[in-house]
Amino acid sequence: MKNRIQDIDATPSKRIYLSIISDYDLSLALCELIDNAIDSWTYNGQIKPLEVKVNLNYQQQTIVVSDNSGGIPESEMKLVISPGESRNEIDKEVIGLFGVGSKRAVVALAQQIKIYSRYKNNRTTLVEFDDNWIADPDWNITIYEADTIPENTTIIELTKLRDPINPDNEKRLINHLGATYSQFISKNNFSVLLNSKAIEPIVFESWSYPSNFEPKHYSGKVSVDSREISFDIISGLTKQGDPAGGEYGLYMYCNDRLISRAFKGYEIGYKTGLAGQPHPSISLVRVIVRLKGGSQLMPWNSSKSEINTKNHSFKALESQIIQIITNYSRASRSMADEWATKVFPFKTGNIKEVSVSELTQSTDLHLVPIPRKTNQKYIDVIKRNNKSIATKKPWVKGTYEALIAVEEISKLNIEQNNRISLLILDSTLEIAFKDYLANETPPNTYAAARLASIMGNRATVHTEIANYINFKKDTWARVNYYYNLRCELVHKRVAVTITEEDLKIYRDLCEYMFKKMFGLNFQV
Repeated sequence: MKNRIQDIDATPSKRIYLSIISDYDLSLALCELIDNAIDSWTYNGQIKPLEVKVNLNYQQQTIVVSDNSGGIPESEMKLVISPGESRNEIDKEVIGLFGVGSKRAVVALAQQIKIYSRYKNNRTTLVEFDDNWIADPDWNITIYEADTIPENTTIIELTKLRDPINPDNEKRLINHLGATYSQFISKNNFSVLLNSKAIEPIVFESWSYPSNFEPKHYSGKVSVDSREISFDIISGLTKQGDPAGGEYGLYMYCNDRLISRAFKGYEIGYKTGLAGQPHPSISLVRVIVRLKGGSQLMPWNSSKSEINTKNHSFKALESQIIQIITNYSRASRSMADEWATKVFPFKTGNIKEVSVSELTQSTDLHLVPIPRKTNQKYIDVIKRNNKSIATKKPWVKGTYEALIAVEEISKLNIEQNNRISLLILDSTLEIAFKDYLANETPPNTYAAARLASIMGNRATVHTEIANYINFKKDTWARVNYYYNLRCELVHKRVAVTITEEDLKIYRDLCEYMFKKMFGLNFQV
């Protein structure tokens, strides 16, 4: 049961303008005005190429945005001021939908706004408002006739800016505009000029073509809420020196406008068990998704700066996007140490077209399975690496097994593992010198008595080895340092402390010298 009490006035307060502008910076706000020009141009039939001019006057601190999109009929001038008002139809492939973008954009930028427009050859109309009008609860606003401007033109003048504009930020703005509108600019019937300089398109298709992991292209249509949208997906591994600066992740365009650049959210697989957490080892992966359809179906937020991952269109593609990103991420990670030989040399090739008749959870995306790397034990890797050498030179087995022992000792819960490991390393190095002189030099060079005499003095041993092997600079100085550290440890009354850094440096040094002397491989 319900009984009527009264009717109330639900007219929104004009302070709605001020409450929804906090998340706008210069780039986002200017894009809203450019979006508005593109939609007006589309609405008017795209009869002539569209040109949007943005003038930032850093001295006077003013912004002027003009376009030749067709102008706004006098009868529709309320569209430029009334929140939620839009002439766009929800089924049209346009950018604007919410009817608030350009309004809050101008208010976000300036305290004083003037909007001139001339539709066809009609008279020029002007709407102007400022913070005083916003503070007044009355929604009425005056439309003026103004001095004539070119036909089919709209000019927005912004003064008394809320935040100062700075030429130091212009480079970043140019990059943002070039990326956001690259699909439009590349068609040659659209241009954006910033302070009279044409914005160049920034594209992100910069691929390597390694076998089995060349870029793949999927296209088709998918049903969303009883309507259809078209999708176009290109995925792959980027090439060395990529002009986009190595930005990896998901790039999404909606009706040709870039919405998200290098998105790496958990919603698209960047989490444990799928693509994994964002990491340099998967930084070659790029997936570009282009969607076209009714503006109401596009997965964007109201400022068109982020993906709305709860949107039904995104959900219709979510599973496939995750599969693709996960597959290429595993490929990138599996070759992470070999990009220079397995990825980057393949600079040319063909994008593989994958036929997708119907997009469902079970659609075959023709992805190459990537076997997960198993965590192999250090002992097994080192023994396998040096198996053939040990067969030919059995005297080296003790050398690499000593390194295995040092690795295992580091895992033990004992206080003096660094001291024990240093003693093993230095003793192993000294034994390796003896084995080299006894087995790697010409026969009968070192009789037993001579070898024993040499081994009685460590400095003599170093001199003798240096006659055969040319180690890199400072090697012997470092060997002497750690030999003296070992002597202090063995012979001094007060034991020295062996740090983790000391142990790592000496272990790396020993591995280097063992490789030079015997060809041993300690690569894991």
